[in-house]
Amino acid sequence: MRSGHVSPAQITVVVCTRNRPDLLGSCLARLGELAAAPLEILVVDQSDGPDSGEMVRRHQSRMPNLRWVPTPTRGLSRARNLAVRESRGEILAFTDDDCLARRDWIASVARAFSGDEDLAAVTGGSLPEPSDCADPRILAAATWHPSAPKIYTKPVDPSTVGGGFNLSVRKSWLDRIGPFDPELGAGGRYRSAEDTDLIHRLLLRGGRIRYDPEVIVAHLPWRDGDTQSAVEWEYGYGIAVWALKRMAGGDLFPTRVALGVLRAQGKTALLGALRRDASAWRTGRAYLSGLGRGVASWLLFSPFTRAREDAQGEAKSGA
Repeated sequence: MRSGHVSPAQITVVVCTRNRPDLLGSCLARLGELAAAPLEILVVDQSDGPDSGEMVRRHQSRMPNLRWVPTPTRGLSRARNLAVRESRGEILAFTDDDCLARRDWIASVARAFSGDEDLAAVTGGSLPEPSDCADPRILAAATWHPSAPKIYTKPVDPSTVGGGFNLSVRKSWLDRIGPFDPELGAGGRYRSAEDTDLIHRLLLRGGRIRYDPEVIVAHLPWRDGDTQSAVEWEYGYGIAVWALKRMAGGDLFPTRVALGVLRAQGKTALLGALRRDASAWRTGRAYLSGLGRGVASWLLFSPFTRAREDAQGEAKSGA
């Protein structure tokens, strides 16, 4: 393990947003209060209207390192890939527009990378801040904070490592393993799991990932029950497709992960039904439905889509 100091001035913060200017405003307000300023804060904006851009401009007067990158593209992965190309930092710290960073967030990211030049990525936790949200299901979804630090050096279930809401990656490793999969993620063809896929590919290629419980953001519990169910459905959908995509390339490990989700959420739904626990039942049912739809979509449409795209490519090349 090689040592090396990392400073906040080597870090680019990335926030991708689409049509959520109020949440973005809260996110930027907190980033403007960071105790240690990063090199830059990039807001990649896929919004349909001007409100998000106006929100960024409102904050730029007191945040000279804040950059607005509007784009007509769609999909979280495409937005994150654009941020990678636009960034000047050696490390990219990704968070979501519905997250509030703690004042020491970037200093903690820099500290976690320091001392280990071979570290590919750092993940951190999510702890909700005091709010009026009384729904335990929503609060549970906004909370993920294992108490002990850990180093990951080989493939495991990516959900045990962390998520895109609090994920910092060395740019050199993104150059090595390739970009976020544009078919995965919110707004993409297959809805979610872009961070799951990236974490898996980092570990598969020998990257070391550190989970640090001191690297914390608050994932705001703003969703209602129906919206949360829709998100859980998309998580199931994305996990199923991610597993099938990787399996098609000969990587069977994600299939084990997806089967684990199937077993866990099946148990959640069953116990929810037996115990008349509406929250558990809704969560399990949403995941199971999403998993099923993901499998069906991949089996029904992906082979046809790939064949059609291959045929179009051959026609253009004159083959």
